[in-house]
Amino acid sequence: MYLIRLLLFITYMSAPLLVNASPPPVKDLNSKVLVETLINTPNTLISEHVQENSAFYGLASYYNNINYFIVEKDGLRRLDESEAFEINRAQWLAVVGRFNVLLIKANGLSMNLDKSKLIINNPQILIQSDTIVSVVTKAELSSIAIELDQIRYAHLWSPFSWMAKVVELSLVTINTDIVSNWGLAIVIFSVLLKLLLLPVGMMTVSFQRKVSQVQARLAPRLAEIKINYDGEEAHNHLMAAHKELRVTPFYTLKPMLGSFIQIPIMIAVFNALGEMPQLDGQLLLWIDNLAYPDVVGHLPFYIPMFGDTLSILPFVMTVVTLFSTVIFQNRHALKVEVIRQKRNLYLMAIAFFVLFYPFPAVMVLYWTLTNLLQTIQQQIIRI
Repeated sequence: MYLIRLLLFITYMSAPLLVNASPPPVKDLNSKVLVETLINTPNTLISEHVQENSAFYGLASYYNNINYFIVEKDGLRRLDESEAFEINRAQWLAVVGRFNVLLIKANGLSMNLDKSKLIINNPQILIQSDTIVSVVTKAELSSIAIELDQIRYAHLWSPFSWMAKVVELSLVTINTDIVSNWGLAIVIFSVLLKLLLLPVGMMTVSFQRKVSQVQARLAPRLAEIKINYDGEEAHNHLMAAHKELRVTPFYTLKPMLGSFIQIPIMIAVFNALGEMPQLDGQLLLWIDNLAYPDVVGHLPFYIPMFGDTLSILPFVMTVVTLFSTVIFQNRHALKVEVIRQKRNLYLMAIAFFVLFYPFPAVMVLYWTLTNLLQTIQQQIIRI
């Protein structure tokens, strides 16, 4: 029920944004230079204007990819890396990078892909007067043709794609109407989202408290059963012990309900932050570009998953996470259970450091802020 209310609230808050958001000016759709380059060296055009200009490593290498779509009003279709195709008058070919998109609209243009390399079979079609060739950012797509907006977050399941667009519009509104600074907009957005999800956090803490209390009451019985019984008899006594406390053996899964609510939102936020062209070139403190890792130096060697760059923000994120783990307390859990929980949190801190290190600074910044806000929440609402 809370998830439904949350989605309705987000829809209500984003409705004015969807109506009032003014698109950026459209670039020249008939650039002779673009057409000539497309005719002579199409893949050079793609590598210079669409391909990500900074190599990402690890899981972030996804941003190095180029995807090809045929787009029309009824939907879009992703092209295979080796496929022949032809576009008609109602279709667009979209060559999609992380931030930029090459748009081609030319009736009867025949092409094929060879291991993701574009080959144009009848380039003379491109000199027709109604041909459109343009390179635009993803933020400009809907201002050219409404059907092109399908390209944005096309890799996500449609509800997640919709949520990512709401996140992007929310960030644009905060930056435009409140602070005029993208770094501060991320901070404000993180705080507002945490406040919006506060009931979920309180629900999770309540469930964790109850689970810890039940585990403390069950522990002596479980130890006794383990010593005195085995096989089916042990199982029967175990079920009886749970029944006496009016819980099922799956009661420990209850705190995960909060995660099920927050994970879709987290997916939407990270996808929006990773693909918003508005963040390219934006500064914050020592970070000279929020859209890329906060590189402060280079290593003389390459490390798998990390590359050869040295960044500060992932270390800051990990320190915040470890601090949160050190001060973590569960007053209702057994000592051995608290030790186990802290061990898992330490392992998660290491895992997230490895995961986030090669990602754009804005994503690491958001996760750091989220952890910091979570630490504050834990001190206010104790388990």
